[in-house]
Amino acid sequence: MMRHLGINMRVTCLKTDILLKLQENRETHAKLVAEARVGYVQAAREALEKKLGLLAEGKLVALQFSLAVPKDYTAVYDTTISMLQAHTGNEIELAADEYRHLVQDEWEWTRDFLTSNMRYSGSTSDWAAEKNFSLD
Repeated sequence: MMRHLGINMRVTCLKTDILLKLQENRETHAKLVAEARVGYVQAAREALEKKLGLLAEGKLVALQFSLAVPKDYTAVYDTTISMLQAHTGNEIELAADEYRHLVQDEWEWTRDFLTSNMRYSGSTSDWAAEKNFSLD
């Protein structure tokens, strides 16, 4: 992605610094996912209870729900962390895209993650605002 924007830079970083940042990013991601899951369960329960209440009143209702399940990309962090831990050198060279993913925590799936999880998690909305992500 960055290459087509004219950024074709590579940078050499200490593996430990990148690993620590990636582990921090993973921890944040996991917390946001956990909060979104709690919010999803609450929203799903409310939707079900509303439909059940209408059915109990004898009303016929469609049993369709439009609740998207929160996204979880923790496995991407786990794989990347494992790969860095397996790297035998003290330094690692990163392209601009890799730096954006690993250090800045901006991935191709970030918009999808935010769109699905912000509905259920205020912390996800706060995180998006801190990172200046716009979903417009």
